[in-house]
Amino acid sequence: MRPTTLLFFAVILISGLTFSEPAVSEPIGGSDATAVDLDNFIATQQPTMPGTRTILPPGRVSFVAVLKSQPELIKVQYLFEALAVMQIEPLPKVSHRIFVESAEGTIIPVYVEDKAVPLIKDKVATESQASFVGYHVYNYSKGPAIVVDSIN
Repeated sequence: MRPTTLLFFAVILISGLTFSEPAVSEPIGGSDATAVDLDNFIATQQPTMPGTRTILPPGRVSFVAVLKSQPELIKVQYLFEALAVMQIEPLPKVSHRIFVESAEGTIIPVYVEDKAVPLIKDKVATESQASFVGYHVYNYSKGPAIVVDSIN
C-alpha cells in the first residue's frame, strides 16, 4: 500500500474518533415519568411477601403530595444495594429523605437525591403541596420506595 493511501486511512480513522459525539445520559428509570395517584400507588405497590422487600427495575413516576418535613440526612445502604442489584451505574448521590403526605392523609418517607435537596429547600415550604418527580426502586411494608430527583 502506498504511504499516501495509509495516511488517508489514518486521517479518516482519527477524525472519526475525534469527532464522535459524547453519550447523553438519561435520568434513572428513563426520561418520561408516569403520573401516579399517591394513595393508589401506596396501596398497590406492596412487597410480594409480607415482611420482605421487592426490588424492581427503576421506573420514573411523578406524584402530588404535601411536604411534611424538609430534607434530612439518613443512611441509605439498602437503596444502594437495590440499585446495584439492578446494575444502575453510576449510582446517584442520595443521603437525604423527606416525608410526604398523600391526599388521603397517608405519610410515607421518600429518598431525595442530593441534587434535589436545594430545590426542595428553596421552593417547597413544609405543609405545602408540590409535584415531585423521581423513580420507584422497590416495594416494602410502607409501599413504594421512591427516590425524588426533581420537582415540577
